[in-house]
Amino acid sequence: MSYSIESALGVAGTTWFLIEPNAINSFGAEITTVARNPISRNRQRRKGTVTDLDSSVEIDEDWTLSSFRDFAEGFCFSTGVNTDVTQLATTATETVADTYAVAALTAAQADKFEFSADGSTLIWVDSYVTSANNGLKVVDADIATSATLISVEENVVDETAPANAKLSFAGFRIDAAATPVWTYSSPQAVLSGVTGLGTTLQQIGLTLGQRVHIGSVASEGSSTIQNALENAAPDDMFGYARVIAFDANTITFDKLDAALQFTDAAVAVDVDIVFGEFIRNVATTSAEFLERSFQFEAEFPNLDVGGASKFQYAIGNFCDTAVFNLPGQDKATATFGFIGTDTENPVVAGSRKTGASAATNPTQTGAFNTTEDIAVLRITQVDETGLTTDFKSLTMTLGNEVSPEKVLGQLGAKFMNTGNFQVDLESELIFTDSAVIDAIRDNTTLTMDFVIKNDDGVVAVDIPSMTLGGGERSFPENESVLISVTGTAFQDDALGSSIGISIFPVPLP
Repeated sequence: MSYSIESALGVAGTTWFLIEPNAINSFGAEITTVARNPISRNRQRRKGTVTDLDSSVEIDEDWTLSSFRDFAEGFCFSTGVNTDVTQLATTATETVADTYAVAALTAAQADKFEFSADGSTLIWVDSYVTSANNGLKVVDADIATSATLISVEENVVDETAPANAKLSFAGFRIDAAATPVWTYSSPQAVLSGVTGLGTTLQQIGLTLGQRVHIGSVASEGSSTIQNALENAAPDDMFGYARVIAFDANTITFDKLDAALQFTDAAVAVDVDIVFGEFIRNVATTSAEFLERSFQFEAEFPNLDVGGASKFQYAIGNFCDTAVFNLPGQDKATATFGFIGTDTENPVVAGSRKTGASAATNPTQTGAFNTTEDIAVLRITQVDETGLTTDFKSLTMTLGNEVSPEKVLGQLGAKFMNTGNFQVDLESELIFTDSAVIDAIRDNTTLTMDFVIKNDDGVVAVDIPSMTLGGGERSFPENESVLISVTGTAFQDDALGSSIGISIFPVPLP
């Protein structure tokens, strides 16, 4: 199977991407035929007529960074921040200028590569053969529109890049010479003291509600944090945080990891704020609102006479339901469901859609697991008082209530309708705190976040406002008492969204 992002509803794009489903639960059109059944001395039905068509695609996949990135924007109906500077193809390095070669950058892309006395953009590079060319790099020159070279301060080695070599925007390094001031007042930390820093970070994509990581790693597989905050010892304050407010000169963070909850003022050192893409649901009036449709190709080997393949296209697909499943002690999985306008009849290889034969293989295919790869998983109250971190399982469902609109004179749907965006949770918890029951009964506004990571990068999911339901207990013999809860997300007053998804290109420990 492969997919393309359509240029218009039912019109395939020319760039295709392979996907790796574990199961294809549905693909294609379900045809409704109504027979004639007249009252007749012949006592027989007459040949019927085709009256309706419903088209859908549903696939199960392992939850990988590639599979998640494929459809995250489509399900949130939103253009992601910094998706345009993620996984850029790089063709070579040049040691004379210490540069990476890329396709000519647009003005919007070039603006993300910042270099000033206050600090510089970070990039993450991977899949070069020479290890010195991979890892975290610091941009050391402003990049102009249409530029084809990105210059970095590290020394790189001449190399023609492999086909899968990529570089991605990875955040910002604040220079200690700019004398940033970090202060902590529970439950928030504030970055100030650098005139215009808030404006700069907004320009390069830092967004309200986005998760960041204070401190970085130099290379893949490293467990040593560098360029973090310092208090009692070098790089002793690092971890995840959420951007909750900023103006031109000040940025406020909450949802801080324990190591960032310091009591003394942090020492002024170079500090890396690592972040990448950010996707959240937005209002239809937002400039970032996006109705994205997909076209899927299925190859059926040996379907044609003589054993040749045939190819079939499900067209005009809107993102309906995505289910992310984190079972206990297993790999995480995802089910993606789409509703489309039609599925065309199979065709021979010579009639494939433009570009389908050159579909790109996914590269970030390491499956997330639910034991070693979960960095954060918690439900808290809005003042960050902890409610629970003891999860037995978790399922998160994104829904768009997609329905096809059918008209006279056309088989299948002509238009696609969508309803409200919904985020729902189901979880089984170990019953360790009666406050869970109180929160259900009192309809308390809560918040939830989880971070899952592996060697390909990090996905951080933030649900800023939600309530709990359910509360049924079970009493397994010789085990802890369990409580089953449901979660219903709703629009957060401050952020205006029901979910925020932050994707980091840096594989953090």
